[in-house]
Amino acid sequence: MSQRGLSRKSASAGRRRISEQGSAVITVLILAAVTAVIASGFLFRSVQEAKLATRGHFQIVALNLAEAGIEEGLHAANSAAINSANGWSLASGSTTDYVKTITTGFNFDQATGAIYVRVDNAASSTPTVIAACSVTIPNQPKIVKQIRVGSTAPVRLFANGIVAKGNVTFSGSADIDSYDSSVGAYNTATNRSDRATVASLATVQVTGSATIYGYVATAGTTPSVGGSGRIYGATSPSSPRVDPNRVRTDFSTNLLDATAPTTSAYSLGAYSVAGSSTASLPRGGDVAGANGRYLYTCSSLSVGGSGILKILGPVDVIVTGNTSIGGSGYIAVGGTGAVSPSLNIYCPGTLDLSGSGMVNNTSLPINATIWGTKPTGSTQTVTVGGSAAFRGTIYAPNGNVSVTGSGGVYGAIIGNTVTLSGSGDVHYDVQLATAAVPGGPSPGTGSGSGYLRIGSWSELKEAPGSGHAFARDNRAPFTTLF
Repeated sequence: MSQRGLSRKSASAGRRRISEQGSAVITVLILAAVTAVIASGFLFRSVQEAKLATRGHFQIVALNLAEAGIEEGLHAANSAAINSANGWSLASGSTTDYVKTITTGFNFDQATGAIYVRVDNAASSTPTVIAACSVTIPNQPKIVKQIRVGSTAPVRLFANGIVAKGNVTFSGSADIDSYDSSVGAYNTATNRSDRATVASLATVQVTGSATIYGYVATAGTTPSVGGSGRIYGATSPSSPRVDPNRVRTDFSTNLLDATAPTTSAYSLGAYSVAGSSTASLPRGGDVAGANGRYLYTCSSLSVGGSGILKILGPVDVIVTGNTSIGGSGYIAVGGTGAVSPSLNIYCPGTLDLSGSGMVNNTSLPINATIWGTKPTGSTQTVTVGGSAAFRGTIYAPNGNVSVTGSGGVYGAIIGNTVTLSGSGDVHYDVQLATAAVPGGPSPGTGSGSGYLRIGSWSELKEAPGSGHAFARDNRAPFTTLF
């Protein structure tokens, strides 16, 4: 073969090698491009999933904050705290609706939040609370959740027979049951029922032959029952002695301090009705306050000997020291010459209702209430030991209440601890579940109306102004949200 032929063959082989190398480079570049596209797709998807996860998390956060706004509105309504001092202001053009905005304190790792609340008909017994939360996430659309809650007839203060922060103790032959004052007087044969509830944040102890003819509710502790004690109802079997259908362990409560009225009052000094004397309130010439009630204050209140203190109208007495009833003396609520009689006694000291105690001639326990005003952090002693029945209610959240008298209590008791011993009985009036204390403060509300109960709950998702039942509310303070 000639030299020229060899050169042509070598050149052809070189060109083939260059072509093959070029194809390999192109293949690698295509593979790299495809890999880059796939990788970028994965990265984009990961970023999107991260955004969706973050958004999903803050959707839950927004709903929780909106519910916190509902709690803020309900608490303020229950506590008579809807005022400028607590950040509330009248909604524009309204004299009954209030608004509040909370924009601080909600700084999260990846977002910030704000709560907006509106309470319509705030002073009524059935206000409507609307709350919204706005969560702002950088580079994402804002998340907004809105909830509307309607309240029904309020839960009354004395909706249970006995309520205590601490222990409730039954011993001896003490017992509790219920009756209906609208039917008439308590009667074991014709007017007795099993609707009384004994509730405690601690324990309920039943010893001796004591019984609870009703229900028990605790914050988690099983009631302790010994001897021949029972917790039962009308349809409970004779065994076991504790009917499990009558016991709950999910009870919770927040007993607020009771406070006395702060309006102008007539001073009685150290007020005593002793010997065989008789005194009456209101006194002739005294003028009722704006609420129609006569308000008095005294450093101490005592009724002894065979003295009688007659309550002939709507009377409130603020005692700054101690209250005691002894001997055969007593306080009589109502009777001959009385006009709309009812009595509230406010006292931070020792309350001793011995002797003939308090006689409620109206027969309605709601018309006679003892308010233990000792503040949180200290306790007071409240004793019902009289020979006559106490037809009334006791609210002493920081009081250690004991019932020892043979007359017993026809009404309801709220205390720090409650002890029933001997023949001390409580007969709960079921009418108290729906009754407001005349002139009473129903702690926090100042109205005696009780605590609001949620009657409806709705998340608002539809467009504002759409006429839909769940249309979002774009009135103040929600104007900028929708």
